[in-house]
Amino acid sequence: MHSARGPEREARPGPGRSDRRPDRRGVARAAPTRAAAARARTVSPLLELEALIAYEIDFPEEDEGPVGAERVQRAWRAVRDRIAGLAATAPEGERLREGALLVIAGPPNAGKSSLFNALLGNERAIVTEIPGTTRDAIEAHAVVEGFPFRLVDTAGLRESTDRVEKLGIEVSRRYLGAADLILFCEAADGAGREEWDRSVRDEFLACCGAPAVLVETKIDLADRSSARPPDRLAVSVVTGAGLAELKRRLAEAAFGRLLSIGDVEPVVTRARHRMALQRALAEIDAFWSARTEGVDAAAAATHLRASVGALDDLIGVVTPDDVLDRVFASFCVGK
Repeated sequence: MHSARGPEREARPGPGRSDRRPDRRGVARAAPTRAAAARARTVSPLLELEALIAYEIDFPEEDEGPVGAERVQRAWRAVRDRIAGLAATAPEGERLREGALLVIAGPPNAGKSSLFNALLGNERAIVTEIPGTTRDAIEAHAVVEGFPFRLVDTAGLRESTDRVEKLGIEVSRRYLGAADLILFCEAADGAGREEWDRSVRDEFLACCGAPAVLVETKIDLADRSSARPPDRLAVSVVTGAGLAELKRRLAEAAFGRLLSIGDVEPVVTRARHRMALQRALAEIDAFWSARTEGVDAAAAATHLRASVGALDDLIGVVTPDDVLDRVFASFCVGK
């Protein structure tokens, strides 16, 4: 698909899959079990904290005395860590849902289109030896190591007087501004280097908000006597050298957190859930700030209830009866 509009966030299925890594289907199969376990691990510390505060407010004269400050702090920390941990999965979780936007960039004739085709698994982009062949961004969906990617082949970055090429370069820059990950190509045979030296490359990458994987393409054409920069992965689409390692690095760069947690933890894949977790985190922090500033327990508890309320869509409603059950289970109230 050719587009002059720049990147659009749109969820589309990838064309295939790899069995070498956990993928979206594995995540989906495990979702009900993980969701139930996640709810239990989230609700339990919330109930513990709410029960401590409820006991402090409603049963101040009981024989066990006031709740210790350290106990409340431990309970608060457990809740906060749990919410923050779930929120931290959101960026990669949303990529799992939409596909990580991988923008292939570099100077003209650096092998970008060939690498795009190799990752995609078919000849989607036109490949020639003429610099500037790609004049518009080409976007396609692919599965790399079992994870969904939106691959974008972009026009070579250089100063140009050609009006059409300049428009393509501007589209490239818009995609780069929205990228989750950048695959930056430089040719081992020196193609394009007269228009793009290392200082320009480094300055350009520093302005991009996304991490970059640096590759040296066309290593089958390289002078074997020349030293290869250690910060670049050498690849050849002709011989296949380095492609397996490149795919592994791309998956780790875009979905490293998901690879580390496997099927043990849930993953936040929806923006509304991410925003709910952010609200819950802000309220739980406001609760603790109120506690440390000596605010009345009942007033501070309004932040705690707001935090719990923000999570209703994720964990279900935690009712006052749930809290009271935990109070009576944890304390010898009325005995």
